[in-house]
Amino acid sequence: MIRSSKSGLSSLIETPHSRRNALGFAGKAAAGAMFATAFGSSLAMADASGGVDIGMRCLTGLYPGGEDVKFDTDYYRDHHMKTIMKYYGKSIQRFEARRAVAAPGGPAPAFVAAVNIWIADLKAFEEADKMHGQDLANDVKNFTSGMPVLQNDVVFGEAGMPARAMTVGDRCMTVLYPHKEGDHFNYEYYRDHHLVTIMKLYGAKAISRYELNKGLSALDGTSPAPYNATVNIYIENQKAFDEAGKKYTQTLVGDVHNFSAVNPVAFPTEVFAVASN
Repeated sequence: MIRSSKSGLSSLIETPHSRRNALGFAGKAAAGAMFATAFGSSLAMADASGGVDIGMRCLTGLYPGGEDVKFDTDYYRDHHMKTIMKYYGKSIQRFEARRAVAAPGGPAPAFVAAVNIWIADLKAFEEADKMHGQDLANDVKNFTSGMPVLQNDVVFGEAGMPARAMTVGDRCMTVLYPHKEGDHFNYEYYRDHHLVTIMKLYGAKAISRYELNKGLSALDGTSPAPYNATVNIYIENQKAFDEAGKKYTQTLVGDVHNFSAVNPVAFPTEVFAVASN
């Protein structure tokens, strides 16, 4: 489902190079040395040739879970996703769909699926949305009974392997920081300190890539984004990731107050479909 309001995504268009300069050069320069220490120079910063780069616009979709909520991954992959790629074409750089992975004996995840669509050409994307957005909205009932939560994001930080290295079957810890009136989310601290700490403590044996997306707005282009930040932490080795989590989770939880007053929602996911141009 991709919809925009009358003002739509166009209300959020920024000069491409100004955004990339502000976040790309400054952000990568600041974080590069720290990631080199944590990951080694070969994995210090993500390779821009992976198709996803700092400053790129992104659409995040979250499909709520629940006892009676169903999500048909086969239909989504084989019909809904292919239809989106057909309609939107090369305006989409990369499309990734992940299903939630329930922990044995644990509670059901808050969401059954998470989707990211990285946009290569915002103007072309909007034009396609005007023509086909309603058709896609009408198709949602064919694969889920839940109402998706969608928002406009911008890639604020990334490190590790390039996005194109992530493929079907890869595990990802999806982390969401809900928007709360009056809360100030410090994106620079999160990128340059919190995630650097995660990468340093967990290491390349546990984590292959991370991406921090800054919430810009809800899909109507005017309301606040439901989530201040969405984070994708791709898992290189599940056992190493779990072992590091047992050691360092409390350390990381103790750091949250330095960038947000709101605790995150985190749930494991697995990539079940990928498309790119």
